[in-house]
Amino acid sequence: MSTAQPRLSGQQRFTSVEELRARVLEAQPPLPADTIHAWRITLSSVTSLAESMKKVLSADELVRAERFRFPEHREAFIAGRSLLRMVLAGYCGCAPEELRFAYSERQKPRIDNDDSRLSRTVSFNLSHSGAALRVAVTAERPVGIDVENTSREFDLDGLIVECLTEEETRFVKRFNPERRRAAFLRYWVHKEAFLKCVGTGFSVPPKEVRVSFEECDRSVIRCAHPLAEAMLFGRDLDCEPGYVAALAAEERDAAIHSIVL
Repeated sequence: MSTAQPRLSGQQRFTSVEELRARVLEAQPPLPADTIHAWRITLSSVTSLAESMKKVLSADELVRAERFRFPEHREAFIAGRSLLRMVLAGYCGCAPEELRFAYSERQKPRIDNDDSRLSRTVSFNLSHSGAALRVAVTAERPVGIDVENTSREFDLDGLIVECLTEEETRFVKRFNPERRRAAFLRYWVHKEAFLKCVGTGFSVPPKEVRVSFEECDRSVIRCAHPLAEAMLFGRDLDCEPGYVAALAAEERDAAIHSIVL
């Protein structure tokens, strides 16, 4: 895994949209085929800019932002979507506010490539949990990414029954409760990354997605459901303490370039 120049996520608080935009462009390397760029940022470093970041959002995104009941959730949405636009604009050769998104019937976004002003289009996926934001970008081919806050409360035993296959369940139940939770979350992020890559979301039950871990950080992910019949390859991603993340893509040996803002 190649890595951009080290900068610990969350250490820097950006003081202006212009500073953030300049940092994104500075950090953005070329995107060749068979390479995945995995962007990583701590939302607290940019949420203070939420009000000024609104200017790059579309009208429908602003409407969605106003639906959030709590200010911190609204600010996280605005910051996340604005940052996504800044990242994608650098690849597409346009201003962030010029990007237009189209949505699948299951609401997976893609860049609307009918806009002839774009120098190129790319595939992307975004995930947000707690303070963590991840954006995966590839040259055209689909990609899925998921990040999870390991400290969030959930019914572990109930989700094991609901989300894991019998073989996966036997594996995670070999561990003590603390390690069992970590093992479940690793399965979870690989499954969700798969479902986001194929574009179905949870219209396909996670239990129908089978994850087989290989080597130290890789998986083969298969599903026989008619809506998501595919075999993809998963990879663990580096995370700050308290989070776990993975991505899924069609290429087994895609190079992953980690970019930390």
